[in-house]
Amino acid sequence: TAATVTSGSQTAAAAKGTANSIGRCETDTFTVTTCGGKAPPVICGTNTGAHMYISSCSTCNTLNANFGSASTAGTSAFTIKVTQIECSSKTLAPSGCLQYFTGTTGQIDTFNYNNNNGAHLANQDYSACIRAERTICSICYYEINFGLSVPDGAATWGTSGVDTACGVPGFQATFANGNGGAYDHIIIPDGQCNSPITPAAPAVVATFEVDRYCGTALRCSTEAGLTGAASVQTVCSMNRPFKISIKTDDIEYAFPATAAEGLLANARGFGLGYFMQTSCLTRPAAT
Repeated sequence: TAATVTSGSQTAAAAKGTANSIGRCETDTFTVTTCGGKAPPVICGTNTGAHMYISSCSTCNTLNANFGSASTAGTSAFTIKVTQIECSSKTLAPSGCLQYFTGTTGQIDTFNYNNNNGAHLANQDYSACIRAERTICSICYYEINFGLSVPDGAATWGTSGVDTACGVPGFQATFANGNGGAYDHIIIPDGQCNSPITPAAPAVVATFEVDRYCGTALRCSTEAGLTGAASVQTVCSMNRPFKISIKTDDIEYAFPATAAEGLLANARGFGLGYFMQTSCLTRPAAT
């Protein structure tokens, strides 16, 4: 339930293509083994209150905590609660869900988010799922804090990262700045602006359906192309099961120094609030 292990650090930028190790678990690591299926990601940092649902093995699941030589009793420690859940239990997480949340409202954090005092971790690839409560038709997510990639190290991209601007691996010479920084992202299947038709608002809100989101702010898309809405910070979906997939690479580009994803302020990961609605969404006219 509480874990603090040392993660990578921020370094100064030098030139295009320069990167740093922020978010890498270079000193301490915590891993969990599983029998079949995708292995949980390696984590480190501060993860108080975080959880994982792991398929049990017929023999045992191993929890491995490795502390580096730079670790001390004051910087590296953990207390973990283990609960076994029957396969027939209604509280069992769906297949493919590393994390599972219940309730019509709540908050989902990346590992090592630490109330916006940490950094998102490298090489993450997992899904956080939310149980759809009775009579619910849609779910909406809004940012408490959000920092995943700054495509091309451009501040304007950072606040409008959607669709094909996100999930782009490695150094991209075709970007205007000739930089990288566009891979880390989340997937919200069939994400769109919150747009129910009501007597008070009978017109369909201009909105586009996209799956991938990144940058320094969570925005739904109200224009064609790669543009997030500057003032609309809620992304909604009716796709079942309700889930967010988190994907990060192992590098944080540090150029330019004032706007790169390698700045700690731009690499915090996220705290996302969510709420469910009994009303369904008006489907976009375009996707």
